[in-house]
Amino acid sequence: MKTIIIAEKPSVASSFSQALGGHRKDGFFENDSYIITYCIGHLYELAKPFDYNPDFKRFSFEHLPLIPDPFLYIENDYTIKQTRIVEKILRNNKNAKIIVATDADREGEIIARIVLEKAGIKDISSCYRFWVSQALTKDVILKGIQDAKPLHFYNNLSNQGFARQKADWLVGFNFTPFITLTSGNKELFSVGRVQTALLNAIVQRDLEIKNFIKTPYYQCVAFVSDGENDIKALLINPNTKKTQFSEINAYIKNAKDYSDSHKAISIKSEVKRKQTNPPLLLNLTELQKIASKQFSYSPDKTLEITQKLYEEYKCVSYPRTPSRVLGSTDFALYKQMFNTLKSTYNHISMYCDESLINEKNIHIFNDKKLDSHHALIPLDFLPAKASEQEKNIYELITTYFFLVAMKPFVYDEKEMYIHNGEFVYKSIIKSIVSLGWKEAVKESKKDEDEVYFNEQKAYLKKCEIEKKYTTPKKEFTETSLLAFMENPTGIQTDEKLVGLGTSATRADIIKKLLTVKYIEKKGKNIIATDKGFFLIDLLQKNDVLKQITEIQQTTYWEKKLFENPQEFENEIISYVTNAMNQKPVGNFSSVSTSESLGTCPVCGLSILEGKSNFYCTGYKSNTPCVFKIWKNFVGSTITKQDVQNLLSGKNTKLKELTKKDGKKFKAKLKLENNQITFVFENVKKKQN
Repeated sequence: MKTIIIAEKPSVASSFSQALGGHRKDGFFENDSYIITYCIGHLYELAKPFDYNPDFKRFSFEHLPLIPDPFLYIENDYTIKQTRIVEKILRNNKNAKIIVATDADREGEIIARIVLEKAGIKDISSCYRFWVSQALTKDVILKGIQDAKPLHFYNNLSNQGFARQKADWLVGFNFTPFITLTSGNKELFSVGRVQTALLNAIVQRDLEIKNFIKTPYYQCVAFVSDGENDIKALLINPNTKKTQFSEINAYIKNAKDYSDSHKAISIKSEVKRKQTNPPLLLNLTELQKIASKQFSYSPDKTLEITQKLYEEYKCVSYPRTPSRVLGSTDFALYKQMFNTLKSTYNHISMYCDESLINEKNIHIFNDKKLDSHHALIPLDFLPAKASEQEKNIYELITTYFFLVAMKPFVYDEKEMYIHNGEFVYKSIIKSIVSLGWKEAVKESKKDEDEVYFNEQKAYLKKCEIEKKYTTPKKEFTETSLLAFMENPTGIQTDEKLVGLGTSATRADIIKKLLTVKYIEKKGKNIIATDKGFFLIDLLQKNDVLKQITEIQQTTYWEKKLFENPQEFENEIISYVTNAMNQKPVGNFSSVSTSESLGTCPVCGLSILEGKSNFYCTGYKSNTPCVFKIWKNFVGSTITKQDVQNLLSGKNTKLKELTKKDGKKFKAKLKLENNQITFVFENVKKKQN
């Protein structure tokens, strides 16, 4: 009897076939020992509300709450052919050994579990799990098959995946119609368990910046010299022990006056030796942050590139990892890759200390901090055919691979207390002992402000009172938003908050908020739109509904999901049921500055003006409505009035249009079958 292997993607199944041998068939590979088949992502998806009841196509308060029991899974329309093939293989080989080789994460786990269940395989005693983070070379595949553990070892991960999926369904398909109906017009309002909490964080940041009132404060600055170098020292407020004063009071005035006539000073100093370890290896979120900052790549673009490096080029490890360390069992792998790559990357590997590459170095090998997959590392050379973007991402991963094996940056920090009569000033200067890893990173060395100062020759040159102002926080960028999702900060709570989403989902959450027009980019900054502000305001007016906007609540749910998936699911059901009994009041049309130009002929929702087009606000079944009217159409400009005419069934005024060959022609425009068509004026021939 042949062993069945289920991969998540055709390319992964092909890698298994190359390693094990096999002939390509329709939807699978086969040899004398194995049948290797594959999903195409999710072969099944949770049924939509209208799959349970056709009446649920229409949003209505009377349909809520929607709590399926049981939840149904239906075939994905786009993969039906492959679904049939996988099901047939599994049904015909129920008693065979089955190796699940879908992606080694929560999502990959439930993709396989649903397929097994749909094929009637409830007894998983002959099922095993292939779980590796490395690129799928022949040796890795053979060892992974040999080390495969019984599938039931991963039951808790499976439970987490199903509970998360059901919770997101419950929140999305209850809150979205509930808030859309409440909003007072045809605008669709998507609500999500994680995305809405993140939106609230962006809204609150924007409000904080908008309502910020700059407040003046004062500092008394002493300019001290040793004859060659100058340093600044700040007067210490004796009441607060800080260096800021809310006003120019008698104390700060006296300090300034005294310094004008008394230049003698004495200095007491304390030196502390400090060090900064090199940065850890990269996980996906850290890679996305750096790529956004250095190359302006969006998080989903970075993931797409890294996935290709892993899956097609096989030159980096599994990308969707939350870990920034390797496990102790990865020591040999790291050492092997270091030796393989070091001569090619000598410009950076030359700064490494190879004695640091040992199993006891927890900065690299730390089982306690390993989560699901090890950190991102290179596993082979980048192919010559790789694009510039692929090269940039690969070199980031490779740089951090070498940095982690470098000595720390060591410096002496001197804390100086400068006495001028009764007045005490404070200054901190730094002197470098050893650059360590910063020797390899030019950008890091520029940040080091090293000062050489001879205290024995020090004297006071002058003193000045400087007026300064408090500054607001900065708007979120993709980089800072990813950092916030990974480690929510600035939230008042006694407990450390777990992250929002996972390394694998954070990019999609940000993309979703952009797609549904809750947030927008202005340069590199991310700000909330009117629509985003309205949603948060509406939800926060009600004590029950506002929980879906709170970071604390969302991170509590994330923690509960990890600890006890069933309790998490029960709590979500209870919360949704309670929330649907609330009575929020709002009307988006009364607060939106975006003028609706009419209704979409495809889905009936509002058409708004964008930068380059007029777009539909509709967003159903996790897919935005595709209807758009571009502002530049066949060389002519489409105006708001044109759009209003088109959507109401009227023709536009006569327009001068330009063909691809540059020839001009005139026509009116009308909307027909959701496409813009030409209406030519009748031209009467002259009679002779």
